[in-house]
Amino acid sequence: MRIALITDTHLGDPTTVSNNIDPKKNLELVLDDVSEKDIDMLVFAGDITETENYGWFFKRLKTFCPSYKAILGNHDNFAEVVKHFSHPSASSTELYYSHETETYKYLYMDSSSSRISDMQYAWLERESVTNKHLVIFIHHPILGLDTAMHRIYPLHGRKRINALLQQSLKPVTVFCGHYHMADSRQDGNITQHITPAVSFQVKKDSHEIEITSDHFGYRLIDLTEDGISTQLFINRVEGLIRE
Repeated sequence: MRIALITDTHLGDPTTVSNNIDPKKNLELVLDDVSEKDIDMLVFAGDITETENYGWFFKRLKTFCPSYKAILGNHDNFAEVVKHFSHPSASSTELYYSHETETYKYLYMDSSSSRISDMQYAWLERESVTNKHLVIFIHHPILGLDTAMHRIYPLHGRKRINALLQQSLKPVTVFCGHYHMADSRQDGNITQHITPAVSFQVKKDSHEIEITSDHFGYRLIDLTEDGISTQLFINRVEGLIRE
């Protein structure tokens, strides 16, 4: 299985407008590059942003990859999203769901409220009881890091989720966005990969939220019986390059 993960398009976001960023153009450049990678699935990890762009956005993803999956970010509206993305959810008020293969179990979570509801936590508790490697797609990182985005806009209650996932009999791999930067780290049973935004980035080592528009990109994920490998493709001045 080969998956392309894109996140944080922020279409129509005042931040993109004020910084002369064209996220639709960035998205098209990303999709052009993804089209050369022979993927099986496309996953969007949240923050489409302004609702007037939802129709265009979901039509574009469906045209590009009919089997695409999507989750919600803190800038997304569930009631508006489900008008365009009708994937069956385990809840009527949140967007979370799962599927599995012989080796992996995939969980798609909803952190649009910047926390995991008690109902979704109970679902996660049930779904995480498995003898398969867990692959979790969630907008917010579960493992923290020393950066302004984490201090100001974290996933509330993440320590409870961490503790639950540490009990898994198999490894847990988390793919997320939200922080607008690249990062990979491990804590016990959990390996987490943060993917840069399609729109703009936030400087990791800044004490305040400092925006930069000098690059954007996506993540490629390969899943085999032997494990998971991942790589970033970043668009800088010289075009999309592997990092």
